[in-house]
Amino acid sequence: MGREHLRIDQDGRVDGTRADRWWPEDEDDFEAATAELNERFEAWATRQSPKPPLDMEGILHYKWGYLDGHLTRWRRADLTELYLELYPAKVIMDEDELDESLEEGRTFLTFLAETGLLDADSESLDLLVEHLNRIRGRFRHAMGDPSRFSFGKRLWTQARAEGVTLDDQAGVDRFITEFNARPRSERDAILGKNLAPRQPARGGRITPPGTPPRPPSTKRRRRRR
Repeated sequence: MGREHLRIDQDGRVDGTRADRWWPEDEDDFEAATAELNERFEAWATRQSPKPPLDMEGILHYKWGYLDGHLTRWRRADLTELYLELYPAKVIMDEDELDESLEEGRTFLTFLAETGLLDADSESLDLLVEHLNRIRGRFRHAMGDPSRFSFGKRLWTQARAEGVTLDDQAGVDRFITEFNARPRSERDAILGKNLAPRQPARGGRITPPGTPPRPPSTKRRRRRR
């Protein structure tokens, strides 16, 4: 399914949108849809004062890859799954970024609603935003609960705790090599014995899966991609 060339107006609206273009079938479709949503967001955001920041990459990634796959159809159950299950399991954030993450969710939903992109089968913007406000405390608690962390998040969290800067590939490689050399009991204590994936090699060596940490807060610097 190829991407059509569409003209985006100053409000981020576009004519002639296919009904299924926001329900990508494969990675090429997903990348095209993501690029178009980012383009439309920029058109919409430049008319807001002040211009709201938004990195929708994580929101779209998890909606497409882990939920129903429809990028513009949102219900309260989706937000619950995203912010209380997927983010706590897979995304690393500093504590001062948690409220900012929910604010980005509100911005994203508002953008969809105001540009006519929020799918007709979605719940209303008011209900969705109210739900984000309601789960704020649970979200903050879940993000700090190690029992919810995936295998990958546990590993990356340990790396950061040991002073590894995760955009330093040499440092990451060193950490992985040293981590693989540790006794299995020590690795299991960090990763969780029941969470460790099946090991393809007899030595039980691992290559870290999981979501890399969230970039620095806009309070320090605008989000880097």
